[in-house]
Amino acid sequence: MFKPVLLSALLIALPAAPALAGEAAGGPRAELRGGVAWADGHTDPVLGIAAGYDFDLGDHAFVGGEVSGEKILAEDTYVEFALTGRLGTKVSGKGSVFVAGGYTFTHHGDAPHLGLGYEHHVGHGGTYIATEYRRVFVDHHEGNAVTLGIGTFF
Repeated sequence: MFKPVLLSALLIALPAAPALAGEAAGGPRAELRGGVAWADGHTDPVLGIAAGYDFDLGDHAFVGGEVSGEKILAEDTYVEFALTGRLGTKVSGKGSVFVAGGYTFTHHGDAPHLGLGYEHHVGHGGTYIATEYRRVFVDHHEGNAVTLGIGTFF
């Protein structure tokens, strides 16, 4: 069921491969994230990965996209895949805030999602830490998640 989505996501991510090394504010990135998800009175831990590409829009803004997969660590749950766009602004020399929106493919149904996050670059390389709140708007099952992540730009 998710194979066409995975293939599409890989094809979207392939152009990110030739980016210059050491590009810390834009370019391809990969992230490992974990946190907590809640819906319908249930709260469970969540673990996931993401890969994306960000484009600098001058000194203060960026736009990007990512593909992600997250697993709620509870029985009878599946990996949820998402395609997300990001638009952000730099709020300091190392920190950025961003809004996110896209589409999530869940076992409850497919639906749009919206989010808000913060990313902080660590040191002088491409490593960053991030936090994000995301809400998925499935008709009969709206879900929420807050995650913390660690990632790197390549």
